[in-house]
Amino acid sequence: MPSVLRQSGVLVMLAMALLLAGQSSPARSSGAQEDYTYLHYLLYLADKNPDDAGPKDRIFFKNEIVYCTGTSILAEVNNRAAAMMEQGNFAGAVDLLDRALKNSALFFPFRYNLGVSYLHLRDLKKSLLHFRKAQAVVPEYYGTYLQMGSIYQQWYRDNEAIDSYRQALKWNKNELNTYVLIGDLFFNRNQLQLAKKYYDQCLRIDHRFNNAVLGKAKVHFKEGDYYKALVTLKAIDTRKEYDRAYHYYYAETSFKLQDYKTASQQYVILLEDKNDKFFITNSVTLIEHKLNLSNRFIEK
Repeated sequence: MPSVLRQSGVLVMLAMALLLAGQSSPARSSGAQEDYTYLHYLLYLADKNPDDAGPKDRIFFKNEIVYCTGTSILAEVNNRAAAMMEQGNFAGAVDLLDRALKNSALFFPFRYNLGVSYLHLRDLKKSLLHFRKAQAVVPEYYGTYLQMGSIYQQWYRDNEAIDSYRQALKWNKNELNTYVLIGDLFFNRNQLQLAKKYYDQCLRIDHRFNNAVLGKAKVHFKEGDYYKALVTLKAIDTRKEYDRAYHYYYAETSFKLQDYKTASQQYVILLEDKNDKFFITNSVTLIEHKLNLSNRFIEK
């Protein structure tokens, strides 16, 4: 582990600088956001004919995958790859996008989706390469910085992760997941009080934001307060967007409270989507083992 850069004091200073930078940065205008999402704008950046896209054609994100509206060739190729990604065929998506990239190296959706695909294939170096190139093409999209920060966290390069999150807040200081990711960084380092501060910062902006509520539940769980963790987990509204790690912590908490039936049910739900980002850093085999263990306790 690096010595100076891994010291908590440095991370605290970096994190506080991040929040100050995010809070002092001007919010993006709605016009800038709309300009970015127009497909003809991205075609222009990719040195392609903007007339290939209709004036209302846009890109949009679903499950962290980029889709395009419209019928341009680039949009059709991208959407075929995106459909493969939704089905968990990330290797097929990489093959298709790599071939398409030869003639459209600056097309943001290709680069971003390649970054996501390589992330799921656990090739973090190639994933970071494509996210960096996507960021170079469209530096104002905050989500790319969040993806890069998560890769740095997996490498335990926390200072670079913090810097990526700072850049995300520069472009969108109201993106709540940025605060959650910083909290998660400290949670993973077992610095629970610092983790709480960032989850609370997020909840001050939106007191019902699911992923920040999950963060508070994770802290209660790690502190051994399983009843409080369970109460907090039950406050999460799964009708809205949420991190599927919720099912893991619900299962783990239930198991600790000897509610093995609920634990089993939650592990089953978690395993229903093995292409979820949760399984980028967690083993399917381990979750299946935990499911089998819960079922054995039910049978006793």
